[in-house]
Amino acid sequence: MNYYEIVPFSNLGRNLSVLSYGFDGDLIQGQAVLIPLRQKVAVGIVIKKVAKPPFETKVITKLIYQKPVLDQDRLSLAFWMSEYYACSLTTVLQSFLPAGLDKKRRLVTHKKQIFLKDLLPKLTKDQTTVIDSISLKTDKPHLIHGVTGSGKTEIYLRLISDKIKAGQQALVLVPEISLTPQMLHVFQDRFGDQVVLMHSYLKDSERFNNWSLIFENKAKIVIGSRSALFAPFSNLGIIIIDEEHENTYKQDQTPRYNTIKVARKLAEITKCELVLGSATPSIESFYATSIGEMYLDSLSNRIVQTNLPKIDLVDMRTEFQFGNTTIFSGLLIDKIKQNLQAKRQVLLFINRRGMSTFINCRDCGYVAKCPNCDLSLTFHLNSLNLICHHCNYQERIPTICPSCQSLAIKYFGTGTQRVESELKNVFGLPYTIARMDHDSTKKRGSHEDIFLKFKNKDIDILIGTQMITKGWDLPNLGLVGIISADTSLNLPDYNSAEQTFDLITQVSGRTGRGDHPGDVVLQTYTPDHSALKYAKKHDYLGFYKEEIENRRALFYPPFTQLIKLMYNNSTETKAKEEAFAIFDRLNAELGKYILSMIGPSPSLLPKVANKYRWQIVIKVGSTKDEEIIKINKILQNVLNSDWTIDVNPWGIS
Repeated sequence: MNYYEIVPFSNLGRNLSVLSYGFDGDLIQGQAVLIPLRQKVAVGIVIKKVAKPPFETKVITKLIYQKPVLDQDRLSLAFWMSEYYACSLTTVLQSFLPAGLDKKRRLVTHKKQIFLKDLLPKLTKDQTTVIDSISLKTDKPHLIHGVTGSGKTEIYLRLISDKIKAGQQALVLVPEISLTPQMLHVFQDRFGDQVVLMHSYLKDSERFNNWSLIFENKAKIVIGSRSALFAPFSNLGIIIIDEEHENTYKQDQTPRYNTIKVARKLAEITKCELVLGSATPSIESFYATSIGEMYLDSLSNRIVQTNLPKIDLVDMRTEFQFGNTTIFSGLLIDKIKQNLQAKRQVLLFINRRGMSTFINCRDCGYVAKCPNCDLSLTFHLNSLNLICHHCNYQERIPTICPSCQSLAIKYFGTGTQRVESELKNVFGLPYTIARMDHDSTKKRGSHEDIFLKFKNKDIDILIGTQMITKGWDLPNLGLVGIISADTSLNLPDYNSAEQTFDLITQVSGRTGRGDHPGDVVLQTYTPDHSALKYAKKHDYLGFYKEEIENRRALFYPPFTQLIKLMYNNSTETKAKEEAFAIFDRLNAELGKYILSMIGPSPSLLPKVANKYRWQIVIKVGSTKDEEIIKINKILQNVLNSDWTIDVNPWGIS
């Protein structure tokens, strides 16, 4: 009888991931097995052979695959992630493997015609320079800083083509699932059935099928969201991360990993190339080019239109003073009319879904709030309900105030549904108006359906949230309207200016890609904010220079690393007491390893799903991984399971 350490696919707790089992045969690291666990059978991964334990062990039930499902590279990455992000190895490995690993399925491939080489577009001088740079300098990652519409996708296609010819595989990551349909069409037109998707919206059977095609080396190119990073490549040649600045590359559930950070580690382990691309690179990535950690490649000009779209900034305070109480400025209405008459399409962006942000009684001040989260409820027209966007609590819309019985109920704030409703009052038939947000894309395939309808000009005006701000190439789009630039600008976070600059630049970049110049109307109540002024001029370098000095002065990333600790408890007093008690203990335990601690304080969302939330933010002066791992070990010994550890969170509010 041989004995092995196995990582079961069943959470055993933060500090326990490995169990010992016997097996009458030889196993190798990375193989998948079935094991008895708690009166059930679970999937497990073989970690290593060990001596006979000094206790009785159970016996492995079955070997699932002869070939290891995780090679040494993936296991090395998983071990590092477990330490760096302070979570169990079980939780990490669950990200690497699909559900139904122990079930036998027939692989299905889809044939797609491949374009002939002579149909490829001619490269610009800038594109050729960037491709040559990436091909020749392979010792460090590359960051492509290319303005919107400058041809980054064609560069990705050429780089990947070279890898495929060399017998290697390629990975392309996009920040939103809504972007996968367009990217899939582009890559399938070039590479046919060598391309597969990997993202969380796939059915379990589809995900397992595509995982198997990659595992068997039958799929050469993978397109997907952040989880595709863990696909079972056998010969990965290049990782491309498009729109690398996006906050959706940060996982908000355990393991709370940053895709860019993990991709850099995977590229280091596998010796593959890593290429990041964005019109608005993250402050951290652009800084990395200035200190020699990455190469910087620039694309300063668009492929079709030489000039970037003109951005008109509208002060909504002035609109109100002149009697315009609607959510649309006079300029925006005029521009919409002009574009519709010219048979061009319009994109309207607002970073909130729903009809109204909150419902308020004008007599007594009552605000309808979620009883579980203590947050204002949002009015949704299609359900005639008030809904909490954090725990999904719902209640009927009151006709009278529950507090004072007044009839003075008013709707405040602006959501995508309200924009759609008011727009239809101004622009009715024959124009087609549609909405793309979380509520309108719940149905499977709805992202692709809306995108194709808009691309095929079946939609005249599309209203949407962040999912419409990036990646789309729409030659007939004449106007982008930003209903309010202030939503992200007013977040109490160190990176709120960066978020706002990115959003404006990215959504503005959707227009002006065809044979006509594009227009952008940006509505705001804070027209003097520097982020808006730089965005109006499309001046990324100016914004970066100001922002990096702010970060340096205040000791924020990229000059430090952050760890956010969050505590949840159903009793408000206990939550506060625990947070203060842990703060004092951490001061004693971590003093010599850290710069400072912020807090303890209630979270920006202080109550969610009947749990009160308090947080502590730790600033770590060192940017080395080893320091974070050292601190994590202390945190895991000090904190109980009601605390979450988030290394380098997207924000600290």
